Amino acid sequence: MKRLLLLSLAALLSLAVLASPAAASNTNNADAKGEVTFSEHVAPLLFQNCVSCHRPGQVAPMSLLSYKDARPWARSIKRAVAQRTMPPWFANPEHGEFVEDARLTDQEIALISKWVDAGAPSGDLDKMPEAPVFETDWQTGKQDVILTMDPFEITDEMEDHYEWVQVTNPLNEDKWIKSIEIRPTFTEGAHHNLTYIAPPGMTLDEVEGLRRTEMDFIAGWAPGVVPMIYREGYGKLLPAGASIFFQMHYHKDPGEGTGGIDETSVGLKFYDDEVDNALTTLWIVDPALQIPPGEANYQSASEHTFEHEALIFNFTPHMHLRGKSMRFTATYPDGKEEILLDVPDYDFNWQLTYSPPEPLKVPAGTKVVLDAVFDNSAENPANPDPSATVTFGEATTDEMMIGFLDYTYVDQGKQVDMPNYAVPPAMKEQWERIRQLRRQQEEQDTTSGRD
Repeated sequence: MKRLLLLSLAALLSLAVLASPAAASNTNNADAKGEVTFSEHVAPLLFQNCVSCHRPGQVAPMSLLSYKDARPWARSIKRAVAQRTMPPWFANPEHGEFVEDARLTDQEIALISKWVDAGAPSGDLDKMPEAPVFETDWQTGKQDVILTMDPFEITDEMEDHYEWVQVTNPLNEDKWIKSIEIRPTFTEGAHHNLTYIAPPGMTLDEVEGLRRTEMDFIAGWAPGVVPMIYREGYGKLLPAGASIFFQMHYHKDPGEGTGGIDETSVGLKFYDDEVDNALTTLWIVDPALQIPPGEANYQSASEHTFEHEALIFNFTPHMHLRGKSMRFTATYPDGKEEILLDVPDYDFNWQLTYSPPEPLKVPAGTKVVLDAVFDNSAENPANPDPSATVTFGEATTDEMMIGFLDYTYVDQGKQVDMPNYAVPPAMKEQWERIRQLRRQQEEQDTTSGRD
């Protein structure tokens, strides 16, 4: 299994799309001389685009910081870039531009291929540019606060396991979050982390019960998710004394030697002062999935209508092993439709976020529809059981249909009450009844406690 949400680390990602001007110049020189070497031509590309992840302590499987590191992987590098499996990128280029766009140019791919075909020569290593120096193992640099869970053992026999953990909130004052980076240590078995804040004093038992609805989602990690840096003036609030919980999901093949210890950490950077605009993450969900056995094109949909003028910062599709495609479409009040993001070939192994260069301003009354397609047939090589009827669930072998997007209302006075969950129209009334029952139960529990 391969392991390796706002402005992403386009400049730092190992999957950045554009080479530097220097790299472009080297490409032209290589064409003129008819020779390509690691030191003068390939190393600048790797340093620009790859080594923030392809270095010790990061999630990529090998380092590319030196010729000695990269040379054994030359053929693999050529094959991966030629097939465009690396860098991974799944957005349909006909619909929107995104700062995380990881596609290499044809010229860059040809340069790498030419180097490998020539025997991957080193060239004069004295002419190689200095490798980047990273201040810390954190891609976003030194953190203001690091929240780390207690060590948790993933045993050899464990296959699919959820674990809720509480971590200490060290803050004695409110802080606005500027960037978030999540780092599991046992990436071989970590499926995802979801980080939540909750009212002070909330316990783990309450999190797993009715009060779970009171929590605010801050950020998450899954394979392919990158750290997030919020645009200046926008952020999420971490209140002093708030309870902080991680939901950890571990999934791996059981067997001897497959276990390990995980100590997931969340690194936070804060603004020095309050920010003007609060952000929230909207989950557009269809929890009523029921995918028949062998169905190759099961379609699911959900939607959300923005009550007020809003700014949308990014999109993150999420499905499991049967996920085939996902699309976000806006229908504006005047009836015009626009595809905001189209992912025609979803890959569970890469949970990518897609951020437009500028936030999308949508008028009040804009409806965002999420359409997803699932392949439960035997033709899907990732399908664990084509004979199963598949429903929405937390296990990897279950399915999910979630489209995340980060947004805020343009009117700051409206930002105190922004919806964070949306279900299909047919479920809304039923969902609201469930929420009312939960609130009534919580009120009864509170009254009983006072008695």
